[in-house]
Amino acid sequence: MPQPGAKASPQRRNRQFHKRQDAILKAASRIIARDGFEGATIRGVAARARINLSGIYYYFENKEELLYALQHHAFSTLADTLRQRLEEISSPEEKLKAVIENHFEFFVSNMDNLKVCVHEIESLSGKYYNEILKLRRKYFGLVKGVISEITSGSKHDVDLTALCLFGSLNWVYMWYDPKKNSDIKKLSSQYLKIFLNGIKS
Repeated sequence: MPQPGAKASPQRRNRQFHKRQDAILKAASRIIARDGFEGATIRGVAARARINLSGIYYYFENKEELLYALQHHAFSTLADTLRQRLEEISSPEEKLKAVIENHFEFFVSNMDNLKVCVHEIESLSGKYYNEILKLRRKYFGLVKGVISEITSGSKHDVDLTALCLFGSLNWVYMWYDPKKNSDIKKLSSQYLKIFLNGIKS
């Protein structure tokens, strides 16, 4: 145990920094999901995160940087975890199930973030917008590659099929009830059956 007055180790300071940063992002996600980007305020985020206003600016320069950080974390995490899953699977159908599970597992525990990612991409500008668009396209490309394997030899438009899948997955924030739909694997299997029966008929 550190002695009174002793300086915290670099590792501990780093953990504290990220813990506070995560708390701010979680608060920002809730405020932006509730009020929209235009209606959200840094003061509201600070109150939600229980941190003083100047403390917010130690971590983020402005509201747009907060929005960028939320979306960057979401899409980089989704793409990285999906790529790792796909490397261990050979069956196209199982790959699609992994796509669905990966998307649900991340966003069911970050429902506010899902709403923000779906509705607020156009609230970004300049380098923030371009970087998030690049991440979204990378994630979309991974999913499109899986759908290409399943629809190989058919006349289905791969881009349109991928967009339909995302439209269905992203709508989850409107109806998901953890009391009724807590089994993500079961939910993903149901989605897989519905989707495959549609594109394989």
